[in-house]
Amino acid sequence: MKTEEKTNVPRVRIAVLGNVNVGKSALTVRYLTRRFIGEYSSNTDLLYKQTVTLDSGVLDVEIVDISAENDNGFPVEQIQWADACLIVYSITDRASYEYAQRSLAELRQLQNAPSAYLVGNKADLDHLREVQETEGASLAASHAIGFCEVSVADNTPALYKAFERLLVESRARPVKPRKFSVSKMFGTLIGNNGTRQPPVSQGTVVPCHKGELHKSRVMKRRQAFTATASL
Repeated sequence: MKTEEKTNVPRVRIAVLGNVNVGKSALTVRYLTRRFIGEYSSNTDLLYKQTVTLDSGVLDVEIVDISAENDNGFPVEQIQWADACLIVYSITDRASYEYAQRSLAELRQLQNAPSAYLVGNKADLDHLREVQETEGASLAASHAIGFCEVSVADNTPALYKAFERLLVESRARPVKPRKFSVSKMFGTLIGNNGTRQPPVSQGTVVPCHKGELHKSRVMKRRQAFTATASL
């Protein structure tokens, strides 16, 4: 059996959503590798795949870092694909906080919406603060979700707790019907434009364009049904 076809390990999918330059990629790579890559800009979504070990056991984790470079509205496909959503804003950028507000409002309108967590990044730049911590806490409370401020540059422990809380909660929830999954990969670590993607040790990261988070799960189900029927 091929590695990607293993089904014994539970899988959790997380969508990381936020405005441009809030540090989504740096935050994701910091969680997966404990390394800081600084600001990273991409005009396409990036899909990270890695196996992680929690106190509750081993999980296959897929994280889609949703690009806001080409803002085409709320990314419904990616959010519906996910079990959980990490919404990130920068405490130094009022517009990114307003983006998070709108995203949470959109999330609330979805049926069978994923669980969510709100993160205020760049807490090390308090002297440039435009969003007070109380505002973030109030916004999260109004949606009954978790909240923390972190500094990806300073490796804030709360960053790991945010991801792990989503993973644990998602693993405990019933598996929801999937409409979307990954169907195409365009190589590992190198994007279509030749730009090197952030490194993920013991895992992969690939560019993933809108419309490509679908089909493969449906195909696998059809293949499984065909194989069962032929026995």
